[in-house]
Amino acid sequence: MNTDTGTGPIRRRRTVLEIVAYIIASTVLIFSIDASTPLGLMVWILYFIPLFLTLYIRWKYAPFLATSVFILLIGISYFVSPRDMSEFFALVNRLFFSLMLIALSFFIWNHNRNMATLWINEERYRNMAECSPDAIIVYKEGKILYANPSSQRLFSVENNKTLLGKDIIDLFDPAEQNTIRQKISHAIIGMQIVIDKVRMLRLNGTEFFGQVSLGKIIWDHEPALLANIRVVTDS
Repeated sequence: MNTDTGTGPIRRRRTVLEIVAYIIASTVLIFSIDASTPLGLMVWILYFIPLFLTLYIRWKYAPFLATSVFILLIGISYFVSPRDMSEFFALVNRLFFSLMLIALSFFIWNHNRNMATLWINEERYRNMAECSPDAIIVYKEGKILYANPSSQRLFSVENNKTLLGKDIIDLFDPAEQNTIRQKISHAIIGMQIVIDKVRMLRLNGTEFFGQVSLGKIIWDHEPALLANIRVVTDS
């Protein structure tokens, strides 16, 4: 989950532009070679490469547009390539490959459509987490991996990155830490844990009593702990 709401979209747009540039450059190169080499040399099979690159473009119609361009270029190169074989067999080869490109473009389109749904859900959950009044923390293998903006306010830190890499245990009063370790070990195996009132520590040294909900999630394809924290009373 990307906590940088400003640079994230810009970085994604830059990545998409780079991929489009790679697709255009590779397409021009393949066409140039195909048009200048003998008809029987199957250079056009390299169009699979730029077609696969459309997997990384969120626009769902990108594979169809790319396939249309590739088929057009395959047709043009058929007429301009030097003759070294039967034109009929060369045409059959190119028609068969064009059908393969069309079939592959449908697979890529279906994959991109599924990924678009995942991206929309990711954006929705990210916005929910960042707008939540509760502190939301993701914890794995002794380190905090994600902390939403409310965590910054709750634990009195300058920015969320101050919390990243810390052990969540350190946010609890030393007298509570052994109990919290046990609760975390139970939560990480799938139990839903709710601690109604536990003494916690801000990074400026002040204390408060918080309600903590612990549950297991999958983060970067591995089990992790999700902690929701809200203030019950300040001590």
